[in-house]
Amino acid sequence: MKKLAILLLLSGCATAPAPITQDCTDNGFSLVNASAWFATAAEYDANAIQTYNTARRLLDAALAMPGDRPAAIITDLDETAIDNAAFEGRMIRQGRTYDQKAWEAWVNESAAVAIPGAAEFLNYARSRGVTPFYVTNRLAAEEPGTLRNLQRIGFPFDPAEDTLLVRGERPEWQPSDKGPRRDYVASRYRVLLTLGDDLNDFVNAHDKTREERDALVRSNTDKWGSTWLILPNPMYGSWERALTRGSTTPCEELQKKIDAIP
Repeated sequence: MKKLAILLLLSGCATAPAPITQDCTDNGFSLVNASAWFATAAEYDANAIQTYNTARRLLDAALAMPGDRPAAIITDLDETAIDNAAFEGRMIRQGRTYDQKAWEAWVNESAAVAIPGAAEFLNYARSRGVTPFYVTNRLAAEEPGTLRNLQRIGFPFDPAEDTLLVRGERPEWQPSDKGPRRDYVASRYRVLLTLGDDLNDFVNAHDKTREERDALVRSNTDKWGSTWLILPNPMYGSWERALTRGSTTPCEELQKKIDAIP
């Protein structure tokens, strides 16, 4: 966003409080700072490793408690367990932020790498008899490429169980709300940990306002850092839609983001 703001200023486009009126077509520049940090910052790697080290300690503690069902963990994939920064870089170089066909091609390349610490933690969990479930909003048509990717980077699977739960795989899993899939796992397993990078990986925050999202976080204070672990993703997510809801033009979206900054 900083890069885009600089470009807008150089082109004579004013920032708040004066409203933006020029052409605000996003040529991918809004992703530059966030994607560069995600892909290159040692601080990001440290944060991810810290999260997965914490997950290991929490898992050990949870396994020490008695339970009458087999143990499982639920994890999101994109920007939680696997890293798509190369796709974001591709979009930036092509002057775009997102394209569905380009995304499908990326998924079929099976080229995403593991988030630091993710593969080690997931395999440790499997070695302790815990089943990892991968709950992702990748589409059913994208499941084969996703499965190849996860197998290539060494993520563990239970040969007796479908543990890659994609959107639309069942009729009741068609919506983006992951709640029915989380409930499906919890109906048969004792879910020890849930990991994600978006509020929707933990609760249904779809179409919620910024204030409602904040309230959801506060109402689950006891879960953060105990059974829920979240990784940072500044590139995209439902947080962005909460800021730009109701916008009809790129200029409006940009102005709403600027106005939201204290």
